[in-house]
Amino acid sequence: MRATILVLREILTHLPRTIRLALYENRSRRSGLLLGRIWDFLNPLFQILIYWFVFSVGLKTQTREGFPYSIWLMCGMMPWLAMNSASTGAASAIQMNASVLKNVCIPVTIIPMKAIVRAYYEHLWTMGILVATLLFSGFLPTWHWLELAYYLAASWAFLTGFSLITSSLSAVYRDFYEFLNPILRLLFYISSVVWPLESLPAELQSIMRLNPFAYIVEGYRNCLLYGQSLLANWQQGLYFWALTAVLLMLGSILHVRLRSRFIDQL
Repeated sequence: MRATILVLREILTHLPRTIRLALYENRSRRSGLLLGRIWDFLNPLFQILIYWFVFSVGLKTQTREGFPYSIWLMCGMMPWLAMNSASTGAASAIQMNASVLKNVCIPVTIIPMKAIVRAYYEHLWTMGILVATLLFSGFLPTWHWLELAYYLAASWAFLTGFSLITSSLSAVYRDFYEFLNPILRLLFYISSVVWPLESLPAELQSIMRLNPFAYIVEGYRNCLLYGQSLLANWQQGLYFWALTAVLLMLGSILHVRLRSRFIDQL
């Protein structure tokens, strides 16, 4: 518990600094590109178009749950892209910023958190694409859309604990990052991004709902398409927050114990 309090205090204390660094890196990363920040829209748009072409055109999937497949896919793809970008970026963050850690005295927790901030900064821009698409397609806003703030906070909390674990292990054990990539690809296909969980056998549904990424993906669709309250899946919500609390505690303990080994390994 002491390690968790220490790490969370560091994260909250230095959050304004983390945001400034993340935004600066995002600007510098796009500064040499002709289209600049337009790539924040184009990258997720291209990925959505690829999956739409495969499933809608190639596999003849026209609707899901009574909604046009393109709209249904976008509502699940947008949160997944943010979580995947944050997960992969944070996992390699300490290793990629080795020179900074060796030459600048900053709290190590800033490094993985910076990747999460950058991913969700881009996510807020891409959500503009999604909202505009929904409005253009005739979907009227409801008060359930406000519940997106809850799922943003929930995904942020989960990714904080998850990233503390992955970034610490990747910094000390280089093979862990290579192992993480196929795991995230597997989680993509069991997160109901491209097909609904309800189309699977009941036993498999129960197993796949243990995937915390699925809770966020389904939550976005509940808010934007189905008009369901976040209390509709309260049991899955309790499991999600229990898992998030465990990851935060384990991630904090691991991060504090391995912190002294980061510089030596890097």
